[in-house]
Amino acid sequence: MDIVQLSTRHPELIWELRTQNGVVGSAEALHGETLWISRIRIDPRHRGRGYATVLLRAVLASFDDVPVGLTAVPLPAGGSGLDRAELRTWYARHGFSPAPLRGDPDRMLRQSASRSSD
Repeated sequence: MDIVQLSTRHPELIWELRTQNGVVGSAEALHGETLWISRIRIDPRHRGRGYATVLLRAVLASFDDVPVGLTAVPLPAGGSGLDRAELRTWYARHGFSPAPLRGDPDRMLRQSASRSSD
């Protein structure tokens, strides 16, 4: 299993998770003072194997010096996968905390490793 960061135009960032069978998932983000994750997608045939966690951990490890947020309400794609409450719980297990704003009640943030140790 390999995680490859694709060449993109700044501020877009894309990672692909590849196995010997091909690409099984991807993560997309926008980089700035905060890294905003816009999507983590796992091919439905490969869900339930921890691949989303592998991708998220790779993203977080690449940017442990900045806060990381979610750009949109966490919604399941294609009707399968985790529902909204399960997604919030999943992100919380990875250090994200609710940070609601008016108009974005589901917003979540994860502080940088350097900030959380201050």
